[in-house]
Amino acid sequence: MLSLTHKNYIKARKYILANGDDVNRAWLRYNFDGEDSAAFMDVLAKHQREDGGFGGLEYEFAYQGSCLKCTEHAFRYMFYLKDKPSADHPVIQKMMKYVLTKYRPDVGHFGNMEEPELNNYPHVRWWEYAPDEFPPIEDENERIMRYSPNGQATIAAFVAQYSELVPEDLYRDIIKYPVEKILRYYDKASPLYGTGSADDSFYYDDQSPYNLKCYQQFVACLKDKPLADKLTAILRQNPAACMQLDRAKWERDYFDLPCEIVDTPDSIVYPAVKGLVDTSLDYVIRQQNDDGCWHLNFRLGEGAAFDKLQSDCEMHLTMLILAELKRFGRVEDA
Repeated sequence: MLSLTHKNYIKARKYILANGDDVNRAWLRYNFDGEDSAAFMDVLAKHQREDGGFGGLEYEFAYQGSCLKCTEHAFRYMFYLKDKPSADHPVIQKMMKYVLTKYRPDVGHFGNMEEPELNNYPHVRWWEYAPDEFPPIEDENERIMRYSPNGQATIAAFVAQYSELVPEDLYRDIIKYPVEKILRYYDKASPLYGTGSADDSFYYDDQSPYNLKCYQQFVACLKDKPLADKLTAILRQNPAACMQLDRAKWERDYFDLPCEIVDTPDSIVYPAVKGLVDTSLDYVIRQQNDDGCWHLNFRLGEGAAFDKLQSDCEMHLTMLILAELKRFGRVEDA
């Protein structure tokens, strides 16, 4: 089992300090320099907009206004804090108001993760705002079938984490769709298992890497332990379905590695894929470049604007990898 050498950690650290924005530098200080959660939240709060949503936390588009995608990323940071902010923290209070105004009971989730203005800025094609993407769905069973946890389940995880701030009926409606989607479409004992996908890119829902990434956080944040345990058992049935197991393909194409999908030893599904995750961590450690950065093996786009996005994405990726390696105890002398 490999660890990132202290020498290579210093390379990555210097890269973040030289190229990182305030949030990534603060995340470095939190993970490696002993800064507390409150100090990190002070930096994160600078990216909270007036409406309570967050901006400037997604590096695949240049739009800086509030949107659900950046708000999702804000909660992803909070999720890994050892001392999580309380429900009366002003950032949490404002964030919850924003999130609840976005909820659409007519589709069973929060609607578009992007805002229309995003299309006016450089952005990768998969973050194009589409105004007609989520038409109302009358039938509840169809809403469950078409529910995609991609980003949505992480927002639902935030709602579950701070459920005391949400009216009971609304809370039950929000968590119903991710819960029922797992029960009906991820459980091998269900007659609906393997009957379709909400994402045309995948034949079945459980083949989507980001679905599992989001569900891990959602289930971990549920306060109903018997329900969380039941969902955990289901998600552990076949977590490798969304993982590229052909190691020869890892270098040639873009794939989510097992350690990118399961990025903490505290994950609810880590025990079921420990060997795969540990092996992929070894692989990631070997992929660090001489400049200390981990580079993408594909281009986001062409031109100066996309050069900037590419650089920012790779800086952020480097910081995410450093933090993950620390969580797994894979960084020497850190």
